[in-house]
Amino acid sequence: MSDRLGTQLLDRAVALLDVVADGGSDGLSLKEIAERSGLNTATAHRILTSLVGHRLLSRPAGGRRYRLGTKLMVFGAKAAVGPGLRSQCQPALQRLRRRTGEMVAVMARHNHDSVCIDRRDGDTVVQTLTGAIGGSVPLGVASGSMAMLAFMPEDEREFILKANGQRYGAYSGLTVERVRETIAEVRETGYALDPGEFLVGIAGIAVPIVAMETGPVASLGLTFLTAKLTPELVAAYAALLREEVELIEPLLNPLDTRLRSPDRIMADGSR
Repeated sequence: MSDRLGTQLLDRAVALLDVVADGGSDGLSLKEIAERSGLNTATAHRILTSLVGHRLLSRPAGGRRYRLGTKLMVFGAKAAVGPGLRSQCQPALQRLRRRTGEMVAVMARHNHDSVCIDRRDGDTVVQTLTGAIGGSVPLGVASGSMAMLAFMPEDEREFILKANGQRYGAYSGLTVERVRETIAEVRETGYALDPGEFLVGIAGIAVPIVAMETGPVASLGLTFLTAKLTPELVAAYAALLREEVELIEPLLNPLDTRLRSPDRIMADGSR
């Protein structure tokens, strides 16, 4: 295989991974992938089969829809380790876990999604929408992603709402209108609160991590049982999260151009 053909094949494989990643949790059919990528179905099928073989994509036995594979979750978690955002947040995760006993997580943007790049389980193991490090939800779903989305520029928010609109219904019947209402609430309070809208009995609160001249690149949040939810607890947890974020933000280099492309947080080893 010539270098040119090898490069072309790699470019096509990456392009197909991007297409499937934007397909959401329901996945995409071969026809949909071919249409979105511009490849003919035979070429797309050949590359997809190879990606499934390497566990970069998955397709249930007998199924016709492709989703991101488990190996990408592993790659994403490993890539996030380094002198960047994930490392800068680790002391905060440890302190919050010790001070509250709750599950604490860092979410970061990846395209139109919010991805868990690190977490610490609490004294009580609670269910989360992302499930584990590397798991994701559409921006606009739950507190971690809302803390970022609410403070993005308006034109960027609207673009994301349009892109994710059809995906929201899978999350407790969420709508674009409801997301807009929540954005207004978050911008007023400075934190995003999920009182148990998406998982019965599970609440969450998060605040944005903002890089100078870049905007929100991540969020820091706590997940806990709704039985504990009181105005006093919300105020206390919001204060603790802000305290930790104030320590993290000065460590983020505003001259690092990668922070202007938050979707790369999970794609290279230093952010």
